[in-house]
Amino acid sequence: MSSSPIRQRVEAADSAINREDFDQLMDFYTDDATLVVRPGLNASGKAQISKAFVAIAEHFRHSLAVRQGEMHIVQGGDIALVLAQTQLSGVSAEGAPFDSERHATYVFRQTADGDWRCCIDNSYGTSLIVGSGPMLILVCGKAGAGKSTLARQLAGRPKTVLLVEDDWLASLYPGDIAGVSDYARCAGRLREALSAHILALLGAGLSVVLDFPANTPETRRWSRGLFEQAGVGHELHYLDVTDEECKRRLRARHAAGGHPFTLDDAQFDAITRHFVPPADEEGFRLVRHG
Repeated sequence: MSSSPIRQRVEAADSAINREDFDQLMDFYTDDATLVVRPGLNASGKAQISKAFVAIAEHFRHSLAVRQGEMHIVQGGDIALVLAQTQLSGVSAEGAPFDSERHATYVFRQTADGDWRCCIDNSYGTSLIVGSGPMLILVCGKAGAGKSTLARQLAGRPKTVLLVEDDWLASLYPGDIAGVSDYARCAGRLREALSAHILALLGAGLSVVLDFPANTPETRRWSRGLFEQAGVGHELHYLDVTDEECKRRLRARHAAGGHPFTLDDAQFDAITRHFVPPADEEGFRLVRHG
């Protein structure tokens, strides 16, 4: 298969991506090609595709390296379907090293002079279909909204692992979190430490439910970086609950005991000032819960 002109085309494109030679890369595509930049966002035509690759390079701190593993080509007339193990490595936007594999799907069209050019570049393959493979599942909502209860329910799916931020923080930083700034510092360290582990779980074919509050654009960008690097699907579950109901639930939870952290009304208000609900333009697959 190494002598296939299509494989040679793909490997030449990978080399151009790795060198950030995006002018040369455009020779890989048909004029009307479409690139799946990420689930829910496509770039069409060479001008948009070139801009997308510039943004991708900046996102990965100019470290992205792409290479091909096994490749299977199905040709029918002047159209070819390419199924490939596309391997990516580099440094994430958050500065964490990563090495992941995507099961990519490419479509090529043969030109009048017999050359092959890509008309659909989908490195995410069938993971664009929700539920077709491992997923990163996120929860968003104010303290007391019911994120942990929902996360446990979602983790009941087959081949799914639950990671709970409160458990990790209580174990790693006992007595160290007295306010919002302490939480932000410790939670940031935890996200950085767990990124490679989460990518490894997703790469092993397991879905991951993150009971980590995806409550700000910054934390959601971190989550997006994970599922994009892993090349898997995602869901963002948003629990839209009033402040009054959240406080009532927190008081009931504290009375029952057993939770590693407690919040009074003033602490709830201080934390909630930093809460930013997900916006449609962020592009997540949003599941709303009343």
